[in-house]
Amino acid sequence: MKLFLALPLLLVAADVEGHSGLPHPLGLAASFSRIYHQLDDINLGNCSLSNVYLSLNEEKSSLPHPSKNLTLKYVALGRGTQNYTCPSDASSNSKTTVEPTAVGAVATLFDASCIAASSLALLHEVPALISKTPVGSLAFMATLVSQGTRSTNLIIGEHYFNDGGDPVFDMELSGSDSWIAASKIASTPAPKSKSRSRSRSKTPGDVPWLKLGQKKGNGIQEVYRVVTSLGDSPSTCAGQKTTIEVDYAAEYWFYG
Repeated sequence: MKLFLALPLLLVAADVEGHSGLPHPLGLAASFSRIYHQLDDINLGNCSLSNVYLSLNEEKSSLPHPSKNLTLKYVALGRGTQNYTCPSDASSNSKTTVEPTAVGAVATLFDASCIAASSLALLHEVPALISKTPVGSLAFMATLVSQGTRSTNLIIGEHYFNDGGDPVFDMELSGSDSWIAASKIASTPAPKSKSRSRSRSKTPGDVPWLKLGQKKGNGIQEVYRVVTSLGDSPSTCAGQKTTIEVDYAAEYWFYG
């Protein structure tokens, strides 16, 4: 079981480190050993979150803490795209300073409750591993793992923006009627240590961390987007298409 889970994670990690091939063999072996042992006691479905806490202080985040009357309902890994637009006249101009406009996001939400309950350190590593992995591949792997472990479906929800421009999180795929259409309460830049310098790399930066509150919904009152990987827009529309989709991954914490 551990081997089945560790190998896909390592293949993803190899892809993230460089498309030209696997990382250094010693580094790969060390990663394999660490992930293999961390997965030792982790089941994948239906784990209690009663002793799991969002460690905002440890991450040096300026986001406000969850409201005291709420309890943690879900921890999920989101994998999808942050979406932007550029004016057609600006996108074709190689010298334009016009910035892309954010128009929402779409993401598949994977159950991460058992990883969170067992090892927050391991959980925090996963967004960087999956941010460049196709959603279809992750969904296929989640289906196989859930069948092999007698877990419920590890795909528990979807994230999108409604016609009014509100971020929506719908947990129907988990068998729940919980959902939320949210508004932003607070935002803070992703820690610099988790981002690559744009001056040295064409890799997008990490989208900000967020705290969201309910506008409408059922069962969910607050949502956090933390430990983000990629998703930030290009700095300008120069040479970009009129519509831009930037891959990203993040942890989502749901309170109700």
